Amino acid sequence: MITVRHNKVILSVILTLICICFIPKIVDAQAIKTSVSEILSNPDQYDGKKVQVEGRSQSLKFNTSKKGNPSTTFMVVDSSNNALNVFTSGTLPINRGDSVTVTGRYQKVKHVPPKYTLYNEIDASEGSVKVTK
Repeated sequence: MITVRHNKVILSVILTLICICFIPKIVDAQAIKTSVSEILSNPDQYDGKKVQVEGRSQSLKFNTSKKGNPSTTFMVVDSSNNALNVFTSGTLPINRGDSVTVTGRYQKVKHVPPKYTLYNEIDASEGSVKVTK
């Protein structure tokens, strides 16, 4: 026969496991709200971290990989003309000059085999790009 005390122990263990599994993901999901110029001034501080910046979209390109996967690349530019590259999978409903909020993982240097090296890029594939007009 299962006692009330035994049920409390089982419930405590289950809740502990849930906390251990999900709390790190919730904390990791929090993006650092910053600016384009702050990232460019301190790239090592933000390298590999999830960030959120605001600016205007420029140099907008819609691409399709050799495998047929669509992607969108553009630059997010602040009011002082500082710029970061942005990549995201899929085709975004944005236009050149739109005000955007970009959330994604910043990389100071990104190597794309076999021959490309990209600098100062936010990968928003697992984040978001929102038009704020």
